[in-house]
Amino acid sequence: MAINPILAVIFDMGGTLEDLSFDDAIRKDATRGLRECLQGLELDPGLSLPDLQATFLSGIEAYQIWRDESERELPPERVWRNYIFPDHGLSPERLEAAAEEVMFFCETHYQIRRLRPEAVAALDSLQKEGIRLAIISNIVSRELVPRQLAEYGIAHYFDPIITSSSFGWRKPNVRIFDEAARLMQLPPEACAYVGDTVSRDVIGARRAGYRLAIQIRSSLTDKSDRGTDHVPPDAVITYLTQVVDVIAPYAEASHGH
Repeated sequence: MAINPILAVIFDMGGTLEDLSFDDAIRKDATRGLRECLQGLELDPGLSLPDLQATFLSGIEAYQIWRDESERELPPERVWRNYIFPDHGLSPERLEAAAEEVMFFCETHYQIRRLRPEAVAALDSLQKEGIRLAIISNIVSRELVPRQLAEYGIAHYFDPIITSSSFGWRKPNVRIFDEAARLMQLPPEACAYVGDTVSRDVIGARRAGYRLAIQIRSSLTDKSDRGTDHVPPDAVITYLTQVVDVIAPYAEASHGH
């Protein structure tokens, strides 16, 4: 039986292309910065630093519960208005105008983001093999993924780049995986997906009929997948460069015939 060739590898962003880390000190520093950011935008809710941190984190947690159940992603304007500052007397118009800027700040300061050191070598190797590359990322900030890719100098590798904040549906919903295949004009079985969680990445890629669902270990993996129904990935890797070897038997089917 012929093996469907893999023609594209689609990556998750946070935890996959990027390492993410945070601790209490990072969160406290971020909250100080958040208060300064809000004050500069005339959006000071008048909270102490501990209360501001608790308000932000509890609002995000409540939103995460809703989005995990619905598999939807709200724009940052609605997240701030409905979940974080629903009753703090802030100007709705000013909050809406500043929502993306403030969410970008939070996404880049409440956790530290660093490109995995082997990422460029992995992307180069895949591209040299004629494999197309794309991104599907769950994120609230509309600007974060394109700005981070540009900062890392790797934006040119990926087309398309799909974020839940722009698309409206989030992994593991099949719609966002289908959209990537549609934009690449490829059948799902010609795609492999690389992500760090079973709950969003492996299950979503399986639902969509992708040829391979590859899990890369990250600091988020165990926390995100606690309580998840066990769906084994096709491969578990530690480094992005291992993707090349995992897909090689399937990619080779597209050559020489």
